[in-house]
Amino acid sequence: MVIGLIGMAGIGKSRWAARLADAGFTALHCDDLIAERLRIEHNANTVTVYDIGRWMGFPYEAHYAARERTYLACEQEVMVRIAERIAEEDNIVIDMTGSVIYLDAALIQRIRRHATMVYLADDPELRKQLLEEYLARPRPIVWNGMYQPRPNESPAATLARCYPHLVHDRAARYRQIGDVMLEPAHHRNPAFTVADFLAAIKAKG
Repeated sequence: MVIGLIGMAGIGKSRWAARLADAGFTALHCDDLIAERLRIEHNANTVTVYDIGRWMGFPYEAHYAARERTYLACEQEVMVRIAERIAEEDNIVIDMTGSVIYLDAALIQRIRRHATMVYLADDPELRKQLLEEYLARPRPIVWNGMYQPRPNESPAATLARCYPHLVHDRAARYRQIGDVMLEPAHHRNPAFTVADFLAAIKAKG
């Protein structure tokens, strides 16, 4: 089995990848691989996902647009390598970024031929929490043009207004490529085990 985890930044993909790794899967953490490419190819001081968040910055900052493009280019390269690997190997879980939906459609379909895409969904309360966490300790978020300030609106107000639109748009995109959707009541529940997780995937299969 190859599992691809998709969903918003902070939703719990890395946590589930780690739990599946403890159960014997090989975990591929895309943000770690992107951080490595940014260090090597762009001399960025990036090790953790939060380092990437600081490097990318917020969408109202002058350098953001260029770094968003650089990040997506690195992500594309990382996912091409992963697509090659999962065509030959099994028992892998891919901890994908929230922005995987913006990559080349043919590449996504290539990955889907070998991986079961599991969408870790959110809900209104969780969206508020994710926004608060993003503002306090930013992870890299690709806004894809959805940060649209109004005249005389503060950056914080624009973020608060536009973030729900971003999440709503992404949810539709995640559902399009997801093979299985797990609601927060399941994937955020400490009592929901790896066995439960795998059983939910197999039940949908």
